This record gives sequence, structure tokens and C-alpha cells, in this order.
Amino acid sequence: MDAQEPWRPRGRRVAGERGGGLRARLTSPGRVVRLTLASATSATLVVLALACLAVPLGATMVGCGVEVGPTQQFVIEEPLGGAGVTDIVIKMGAGSLTVGPGASGLISGVVRYNVAEWKPELTRSTSRLSIKQGGPKGLTGWSGDIVNHWDLRLGKAPMRLEVEAGAYEGEYELGGLTLQSLRIKDGAAKTEVTFSEPNPGRLEVFRYETGASSVALKGLANANFALLEFKGGAGSYTLDFGGELRSAGRVRIEAGVGKVRLVFPAGTPARVTVDGSLNDISAEGPWVKKDKTYSIEATAGRAGSNLDIVVKMSVGKLELVAQ
Repeated sequence: MDAQEPWRPRGRRVAGERGGGLRARLTSPGRVVRLTLASATSATLVVLALACLAVPLGATMVGCGVEVGPTQQFVIEEPLGGAGVTDIVIKMGAGSLTVGPGASGLISGVVRYNVAEWKPELTRSTSRLSIKQGGPKGLTGWSGDIVNHWDLRLGKAPMRLEVEAGAYEGEYELGGLTLQSLRIKDGAAKTEVTFSEPNPGRLEVFRYETGASSVALKGLANANFALLEFKGGAGSYTLDFGGELRSAGRVRIEAGVGKVRLVFPAGTPARVTVDGSLNDISAEGPWVKKDKTYSIEATAGRAGSNLDIVVKMSVGKLELVAQ
């Protein structure tokens, strides 16, 4: 991704905000500060502005102590180790994250950032590798043009992958990777996780925990999971069980106010049980309903590879689609 030019507003001052508030934008060569105060005197505003203006030339202040500067690159190229299985941990704040296959070793990629304190920290032991965003994890009450783009590629060696992120956009292509466990935890996010090819191994546990987000999980049968646990808040969530279902799997879903959409290819044996007082349920396709359980019978050759799904919801909407 190309580096973006720092945001630089025109200097202006607006007084008489509703409620007697005062708002100002102060600029000087190489320095930009934006302040919004619900109630303040001019003297107080000037003192606060001068305190935040003590930043280097060429930097843009997006919060006291947080400076936007030139876009930098952190290059990652880690070879395979001697461990049979490696734990890979990725921790970042707000920004964008792309994860896919293609590394010749264990992991490779580039992180682009323009907040110096956010330079990633990479640590590695025999069986564990961690890439963590440095510096403060977030901003409060400030805005600016911040670059924080992570583009990572994983190898085919067996691994346990863990990702923690804040408010970000994530795109994961995990097809063909040998994943033994997968955990993703994020805040208000927009993410897509795809398994376009079968997992050569067995994904024992796949846990996804998110907030008020838009999440799409695709090709889940290819993940070859034993247990999938999904927990969401008020958001829109799609779980598509397309792909090659090679063995039975258990799915546990818990969601707040929002919409959960479950999609199954034709002939996929599944049983969905609703745990809770949810009434807004739609079922499209050859579902057999008994109380709060919806079932699709296995087709020839698919016996024993059932999906056992429990959805815990009291409000919101549940959509079941058998294609």
C-alpha cells in the first residue's frame, strides 16, 4: 500500500459553539493541533495548545504524546524452526491486517506505520513467535491520518495461530495452511476469514470473539475443525460452511442484538438448536423443524460428518440457508 500524506487542515478558529464551548484549530509550520473543549476559557485553550505544540518539525500531532511522521516499513522474514508445531501470536491496535499463505519459511511480510512508537516488536523462541505493535494501543478524542497496515504471509508448517486486534479491517486467507488451533479476538471490526482450500491437518479449536462488528467466515468445512466457538455483540455475522466436510464438528454461537446468518451447501448434514427466547428465525431450504431444532439429513456418503450447532440468542435475527 502506498503511504498516505498526513492530514493537514486549514488553520481556523470557531467560537460560540452551543453551550458556550470553544473550538480551535491551531497550526504552525510543520505542526498541527486540533482541540475541542465543551467549556473553556481562551486562556485555558491557549495553555493546552502550547503544551501539545512541543513536537518536532515535520510531525503532525494527533494527540498529546502521539505524533504522525513519515511512513516506515518493518520487514519480517522468519525461517522455519526446529519445533514440530509453532505458536504464532499477532497483536495490533487500529489499522488493517492481511494474512495469507505464501511464506517460504515460517512467516514473512511488511508492516507500514507512521507513528514511530508503533514499530512492531518481534520475539521468538524455539516454539513461539510473537509480533506485537509497540507504543500506545489507541487514541482518545483525537483524529489524524494514521498509517498502520500489516501484510503477513504464513508458511505451511504446522502452527497454532492467535490474533488480537482493536478496531480494524482484517482479511484472512487461511486455505491450505496446517492450522491446529486458531483464535481471533477483536473490537469493532470488519473482517473476512476464508478457507479456500482444505486444511491438511485437524483444527482442534477455532475461537472467534468480537464486538459490534461485521464478520464473514467462509469455507468453514475446509477448516476441518473439531470445535468452533463464535461470540459476538451487536453486529452482522455470516458463517458459511462451504468446502469439503471430512469429519464431524461442533459449533457454539453466542450473539447479542444483531443478525446471524448460517449458510450450508446442498447435502451438508447439520442440526441447529436455538438456545434462548429468539423468535425471529427464518429457514430457507429442506429444513426439518422440531421445537427449536432445525435439521438437514445427510446425503449418501456423508453419514458421520454431521455439524452439531447450538445458537444462543434472545434478540436479533437468525437466518438458516441450505443451498
